[in-house]
Amino acid sequence: MKKRLFAATVAAVLLAVALTSCAAKVSTSPTPLAAGDPCAPLVGLLDPDSEVRGVWIASVWNIDYPSSAYLSDDELKAEIDDIIDNCKKLSLNTVFFQVRPACDALYKSDLFPVSQFLSADGKLSFDPLEYILDKAHHNKISVHAWVNPLRVTPGAGKLDSLPKDSPARVHPEYTVDYCGRIVLNAGIPEVRDLVSEGVREIVKRYDVDGVVFDDYFYPYPQNDDSGRPVPFDDGETFTKYGGGFSDVGDFRRDSVNKLVKACYDAVKETDPECLFGISPFGVWQNDDGSNGGSETRGLEAYKEIYSDASAWVKGGYVDYLSPQIYWQLSSAGTPFGTLADWWNGLLGGGNVTLWVSHAAYRYEEGDWADPEGEMERQVTYARDEMAYRGSVFYGYAELKNNVAGVAGEIQSLYDNEIIYLPPAVTEQQIEITSHGDGETVYDDTAILTGTSDPGRVLYLNGKPVGRHKNGDFAVKVRLSAGENRFLFTQTGEEKLIVLYR
Repeated sequence: MKKRLFAATVAAVLLAVALTSCAAKVSTSPTPLAAGDPCAPLVGLLDPDSEVRGVWIASVWNIDYPSSAYLSDDELKAEIDDIIDNCKKLSLNTVFFQVRPACDALYKSDLFPVSQFLSADGKLSFDPLEYILDKAHHNKISVHAWVNPLRVTPGAGKLDSLPKDSPARVHPEYTVDYCGRIVLNAGIPEVRDLVSEGVREIVKRYDVDGVVFDDYFYPYPQNDDSGRPVPFDDGETFTKYGGGFSDVGDFRRDSVNKLVKACYDAVKETDPECLFGISPFGVWQNDDGSNGGSETRGLEAYKEIYSDASAWVKGGYVDYLSPQIYWQLSSAGTPFGTLADWWNGLLGGGNVTLWVSHAAYRYEEGDWADPEGEMERQVTYARDEMAYRGSVFYGYAELKNNVAGVAGEIQSLYDNEIIYLPPAVTEQQIEITSHGDGETVYDDTAILTGTSDPGRVLYLNGKPVGRHKNGDFAVKVRLSAGENRFLFTQTGEEKLIVLYR
C-alpha cells in the first residue's frame, strides 16, 4: 500500500502544478490529449482522473489465465507477461484479475484453498496475484482483484470432492445445492463474514488498486425437465433469519445488501484508498410503470438473482459500478444505449462512477451478425454520459487475437489520453426545451428535455437525473389524468413544470 500511496501523493502534486497552467485547456467535458501534450497525464503515474481502459481476465475454467492447472512457475509468469504486454499494445490501463473464481484462491490465503484452475495438486508454488501486481504496477497498470463471492463449484460438483480445508466442505451448512451446482448461502451471517474477511485478507496482504465482484449473487434461475422453475432451497435460512420480511425475495436482496456493505467496510477499514466495485447484470429491472426500471425486455437482476444495485448506490457502499451491458446498440429488447442511459441516470452525477463493461467476446461467438465498429460506437456513446469514467472489455482472447478487428477498434479509441476532471459550476439555469409550463399533453408519457449546470447534481421530484457531460438531459415522465407537477432542483434553484393530460 505504501507504494501506491507514495505514487498517488506524487501524482497529486504534479497534477496540481500541471492543472494550473492547463486550466484554460482542459474543459469540464473530457478533452482528448495527445501523449506528447504537456497537459496530458504525466507518463509513469497512475492518474486517478484518467479514463479507465480495462480488461477482464477470467481464471474460471482456465478461460484466460492460467491456460492450464499443470503449468510450471516460469510458464505461469510468461502468461502474465503476455497479458501485460498485450494491455500495453492496446493502451489498456486496468486489469480486472479473477483471484477467487469458486471459493478458492489464486493467491496466498489462510481462508480459501488453492484454486483448482491454478494447481492440480493443490499446492501454491507461485503467487499470480503478487506477480501481476508487480508487473502491472511497473508498467503503470492498475489491478483490481476480481472475486466471485458465493460460487463454490462452477459446474456440477459434490462437497466431498472439494479440498478438505475448503470452507464449504468444513461448513456444509453454509451451502445450497442448486441444480447440481453448489453455492454459499448469502442469508447466513457467517457466510457474509467469511466473504468479507476474504476481501479484507486480499487488501491487507496485497497492494491491489481495487476489489470487484461480478454478477453472481443468488444463482441464475434454472428450469426442470418439465420447464418449471427450480426453487432455491433456503427455506430454513429464511425461517431462522428472515424475521421482519414477509417475502423471501426481499430477504434475499437484504442479505446481498448486507454482504456488499460488509465487504465495502472491510476494504475501507483496511485501505481507505482501495476501491470497491461491482459489475452487475446489465438489466436492473424492466420498467413496469412505477419501479423506475429501464425500458427493456430481459432478465431482471433485482427479481431473478436478488441483486439490487440501486440500494448499493443509495447506501453509499460502492465506489463504482461496471454494468455488463452485453448487447448491441441495435438490440431490440435490451439496446446498449437505453441501458447506458439508465445506469447513468441511477448514478446521477454523484459519488459512484460508471465503468461500462462491453462484450468484446461476442465478436468471436458470432451472435452479433455485424459486430464491426460496435465497440467503437459503444464507447463513443458512453463517453457522453455524465457518470461515465471508463470501459472494461470482457473477452481478452478476442482482444489478443484481434478477432473481427476488435483490437483495432480499441486501439483507435485509445490513441489519445482522456482525463476527467470534476465538472465546473457554470451557473447555467435550468431550462426545459421540450414543453412549456401549463402545456396540455394528450399521451400518457412525455419527454422532458433541457439543459442545466453540469457542476451541480440535478433532481426531478427528489430523484437524480441522468445527464450528458454538458448538462443536457432528456427524461421520460408518466402523466396521470389532470395536473402533473415536475419540480427540477439544483443547489439554490428550482424549476417547476406543470403539464396537463
